[in-house]
Amino acid sequence: MNIRTIGVLATVGAAFGAALLTPNAAAAPEYDPAMLAALAADQGSSPRDAAARLDREHDLTRALADLRTRGVQIDGAFFDRAGRLVANTSDPAAVAAAGLTPRTAARGERALDALTARVERAIGADLGQVQAWGPDVVGDRVLVTVEPDATSALVATLSRIDGVAVERGAARLAPQADVVPGRIMDLVPGTNCSLGFPGTRNGAKVLLTAGHCVEGNPDILDANGTHIGKGIATRFPSYDMGLMSIDPEDTGRGYVDTRKGTTVAVKGMSKAAVGATLCKAGNTTGWTCGKVSAYNQTVRYSGESTSTRGLARSTVCTEGGDSGGAYISGNTAQGMTSGGPSDGHDCGWNQGSNATGSYSYYQPVVDAANYYGVTLTTS
Repeated sequence: MNIRTIGVLATVGAAFGAALLTPNAAAAPEYDPAMLAALAADQGSSPRDAAARLDREHDLTRALADLRTRGVQIDGAFFDRAGRLVANTSDPAAVAAAGLTPRTAARGERALDALTARVERAIGADLGQVQAWGPDVVGDRVLVTVEPDATSALVATLSRIDGVAVERGAARLAPQADVVPGRIMDLVPGTNCSLGFPGTRNGAKVLLTAGHCVEGNPDILDANGTHIGKGIATRFPSYDMGLMSIDPEDTGRGYVDTRKGTTVAVKGMSKAAVGATLCKAGNTTGWTCGKVSAYNQTVRYSGESTSTRGLARSTVCTEGGDSGGAYISGNTAQGMTSGGPSDGHDCGWNQGSNATGSYSYYQPVVDAANYYGVTLTTS
């Protein structure tokens, strides 16, 4: 797959003039029904119970942030299947008093980051045999995904490192790059991507997207051929974050198009805890949902001789054509699609969380916004 030919998903990061309908963002439900349905199916409950769980995730996340503000030692946290927010800590009493579940016997996030660096050194010249590696805070290990045909010698070398688990991937990884009709942005000359999260930088209107979408700083047109902006920065392939300008006469909107006739208001951005529910909008697969699996993942996309760092992994299903699109948890922006397995796996259009075993990688929006100095547009 030619990753320079980028076709990607549509986050309604922006609506421009009369080209896009302008929904009433204030009328958007607090939680999108598809998100509630996906979570309800996952936990075997009702949408009402699913909404209550999302409320609880929000409250526990605020409690976790408060603990960190107070200086309580937190070395990684995640939501378990029961909906508890488990935190690695040296102060279990304070964590328990805040309503979280303490875990004290784990390596923790800092040790896993150090172990990840050791794994990278062990991979060395065998990078071409590896798809991805990074911390797995839930399993308290570093998980390495190797190519299906990776040598047994490399698998054995990595498996001998204490705290490392190795799995063989089922397909090559590639940035989601098919050209798919829908709410796209046309890149001049001749390729396509989709709109990401809009914001402002130093008073100028900009839009965050996947870095591979704006390589070469192309002029950008909307679906009607109207000029709406220009690529101005990218860090791909070292990271998959990029930036485009928005023309002065056009307006970025603070909501995400679910591709189901509804919108979800963006009220902020975060890195939701591992295990939190999130959904993404895409040109190819529409609105699909899952959970945050891990952060700080390093990925080697097929055909690349270098690695892409700092990605998050999720169980959300994506296909070619979904790159650049918006991941959101509740009303909080999470990131933009980077890539996933290029195995032709059929997610189905607007199929919620029905694609068992699927996974994808996304660029956390917090990291991209902080790096470029962007203030996100919210509703």
